[in-house]
Amino acid sequence: MRRRTLLSDKPDPSTPRSAANTRHRAFLASPGFVMALIIVFWGLGPPVSKLISAPSVIAVLYRFWLSVPVFYLMALGAGHRLTMATIKRTVFAGAAFGINLVFVFLTINEAAVAVLSVIAALQPGMILLVAGRFLGERPTPWHLLWTVVGVGGTVVVVLGGGRGFEVSTPAIVYSVVSQLFFTFYFVETKRVRSRNPIDSIEWMAGVTLFAALTVTPWALITSDRADYLAVNGLDWVWLAFIIIFTGGLGHVLMAWVLKYIDASRSSLYLLSMNIVAIGVAWLIHDEPLSVVQLAGGAIVFAAVGAVVSRPAEPAMPATAPPT
Repeated sequence: MRRRTLLSDKPDPSTPRSAANTRHRAFLASPGFVMALIIVFWGLGPPVSKLISAPSVIAVLYRFWLSVPVFYLMALGAGHRLTMATIKRTVFAGAAFGINLVFVFLTINEAAVAVLSVIAALQPGMILLVAGRFLGERPTPWHLLWTVVGVGGTVVVVLGGGRGFEVSTPAIVYSVVSQLFFTFYFVETKRVRSRNPIDSIEWMAGVTLFAALTVTPWALITSDRADYLAVNGLDWVWLAFIIIFTGGLGHVLMAWVLKYIDASRSSLYLLSMNIVAIGVAWLIHDEPLSVVQLAGGAIVFAAVGAVVSRPAEPAMPATAPPT
């Protein structure tokens, strides 16, 4: 009988401990668990970003240019070589992402975090409109129904804030613009990465570069020296958090998970991040949180659970023209 060694032999999968470890690793690497992490990281983004005192475009500019070397070092450390072909494919997604983030900062500086959340709740509907045509996905009536329910629940969360709820017309406009560009970025990420073997870290390295290049002219035109010097003290701590968790891990994981979860479904899951955002905003910004909002949050989670319970149908393949 061959003697087992502690270092060279693989664990026997038939043993209870090995089986438990295998299940644990599989769970941590599952798209569902990764999506839960994304919901937390992205939900923390708006309330933490609101802590930054610098002008919106400057905060975004620093975030992107400080993120560029981080992503490139991550790619090199993971053994990936960035090619010109890969970088070219990130141009449109990067530009859209950069513009989206400027308007996100403008929104949260103008109004309550919940204003951004209510417009973000419309994103699953936008995704459903383009999922079949551009992504080859065909949501079922079940998914359509629960998407509407989830959007409705998020609206309840936002509008149930009562007194002290900050809102303005510019904030609503900024939020709509941010979601239009984010929807384009979301769909483009899913479309390109599902058709090309691009690693998620490589993808975000290119996206961040073009986002920074897109925001730079805007900052140069609209800002002065005092604006650039406005980032100081704790602003750097909040920027570091956004770069590492929301912008770094969050977007890398999202780029990865979109290869395994339909865009129409994942956009609905992300409604949950609005509950995280509003809850944290209540905690650190003293923004309103009522029983009605808690009830709306329960509706959102129920909708997400309903969608998770049933897989989406693949889009019908195009029929060949008659010959």
